[in-house]
Amino acid sequence: MAGKGSVVDLDGMTVAELTALRDAAEVKRLQKLDAEKNAVMAEARTKLAALGLSLDAMLRQPATQRGRKSKGGDGGTVAAKFRDPESEQTWSGRGREPAWIKGKNRDEFRI
Repeated sequence: MAGKGSVVDLDGMTVAELTALRDAAEVKRLQKLDAEKNAVMAEARTKLAALGLSLDAMLRQPATQRGRKSKGGDGGTVAAKFRDPESEQTWSGRGREPAWIKGKNRDEFRI
């Protein structure tokens, strides 16, 4: 295996060697990722402690209390505004137009 700063000759490696190199690189990547995440978490905890807060308390707060605005609405259903007289299918006027109303005068289908 090449040392730090060395160039690895990938073309000269066998499939098994390339697989082992890939696996070793993934293990090292995950180790470094964990170390960096831990460093960020420690820094966040230190800064929050200076403010008299804890990271756990910050993560438990609802999004609206952390400064985010809610989107509004409950995401419920909307009353139908149009009905197909033949199939009795309805459409609220939101989303993709159904085939039975596409390109036609919507006033003819208004409920």
